[in-house]
Amino acid sequence: MLQKLWKWYAVFEDYLAGSLLFLGLGMVLINVILRYVPSWRPVAWVDEYSVWLVVWGTLIGTAVALRNDHHIKVMMLYNFLPLRAKRWVSVFANSLGLVFAVFFAYYGKKLVDFYLLTGMRSVNTQTPEWIIALVMPITGIMLSIRFVEKLVILLWNGGKIWFEKEAERKIDHGDISTI
Repeated sequence: MLQKLWKWYAVFEDYLAGSLLFLGLGMVLINVILRYVPSWRPVAWVDEYSVWLVVWGTLIGTAVALRNDHHIKVMMLYNFLPLRAKRWVSVFANSLGLVFAVFFAYYGKKLVDFYLLTGMRSVNTQTPEWIIALVMPITGIMLSIRFVEKLVILLWNGGKIWFEKEAERKIDHGDISTI
């Protein structure tokens, strides 16, 4: 049951981030095309919404990147460490990431509350700013979920799952000498 839930959540992350990016970039494309049609003009609200959709898709996509280990890492020193040291460096890095994600969610929520309190709206479309800022707590929560998942893998049962994944990764990359 839990495996099914994780798969559903991964599909949700993928489709949400991908759809937002696709919609945002599609709106940019439409507005660019409209600039070259003589009797039509670009639409101001399309510019505004396309930026928000791309930003939302990118921020939510960071959770997808974290899940798939496609985030930025400094591997130069990490690759020279023994396997057990790599695990503890990963525990430290993911713990730090979790702290960041919690702060991001917390202060994002405070920003949303501020916009709700002040009633601020965007310039062109008069969209409430709290809707735009909602991506911050959502992204913080999604990143927190992924960092907790990584920490559980690193710490559960002495890191057994992590060691198995590392061994698979090394075999997949043809580096069986350092297993």
